[in-house]
Amino acid sequence: MVGAAGYGAYSLTSDDGDSAGDSTVTSAKTDGAAKTKTPVKTGPPSEAEVRKTVGDFLAAWGQGDAAEAAALTSDEKAARAALDGYRKQARVNKVMLTPGTPTGAKAPFRVSAEIVHEEQRATWAYDSALTVVRDAETGEARVDWKPSVVFPKLRPGDTVCTGPAKKPPIKAVDRNSKELVPAEHPTLKVVLSGLRDKYGAKAGGTAGVELYVDWAGKIPDETLKVLSKGTPGTLRTTLDAGLQRVAEQQVAKKPKSSAMVIKPSTGEVLALANSPAEGFNTALQGSLAPGSTMKVVS
Repeated sequence: MVGAAGYGAYSLTSDDGDSAGDSTVTSAKTDGAAKTKTPVKTGPPSEAEVRKTVGDFLAAWGQGDAAEAAALTSDEKAARAALDGYRKQARVNKVMLTPGTPTGAKAPFRVSAEIVHEEQRATWAYDSALTVVRDAETGEARVDWKPSVVFPKLRPGDTVCTGPAKKPPIKAVDRNSKELVPAEHPTLKVVLSGLRDKYGAKAGGTAGVELYVDWAGKIPDETLKVLSKGTPGTLRTTLDAGLQRVAEQQVAKKPKSSAMVIKPSTGEVLALANSPAEGFNTALQGSLAPGSTMKVVS
């Protein structure tokens, strides 16, 4: 950076006639008048530029002016589509955006939104962040556009929606009819979501209205907020809540570990656990043999 700054200063101040044509300030005569090309700013945005860009972007977004907010980003087309979808698909009636203290070019902010769907209303609050970069062509400070600016979990193609759930909720119970809930069994959060996606329409329940993430159809939707509860259908599983609790406790003692408990005579899954609890489900999806740990079995 120091070297670049030194070279930039030299190119702007050198009196060497041979290098004048390579400087960042150029001039040309047209119809007898000299026109000067304004130098384009380079380097990281300054603290003042970061604060102003963040303030202007959040103000425009909060006021519902998607066009103005999108114009302050590095990808105006994609940002406009996402911000319009945020209002229309997520049914965000109004949103309050509170900026935090920037760290370099990264700026956190707090989102407090009001969701309205017919007669149902709900509040939705979460933290997000954005990064300010300098546009290479114009030199202007811009929000580095990513879907995660709207909501941290979003990737390209993902959307946040509010409406009737695609699948009715389920009440998953273990082999002894004890209800299984993510709050008690964190490892089962994704599993239960998958069971709802596969069996929700067959379990006999009725769908409610939810705020949810549509992961571009790649994995089951994730419910973020329930505006009106549906009627869950009961789905009996082969799991054993007691074994599940023990498996999760033991696996949590070691990072990047997993366990699967099965009933050999039937192949039924009695418990499964992963550490960390969220992320790749090694217990169900791991494709590599557990190696020497199987020697005791053989």
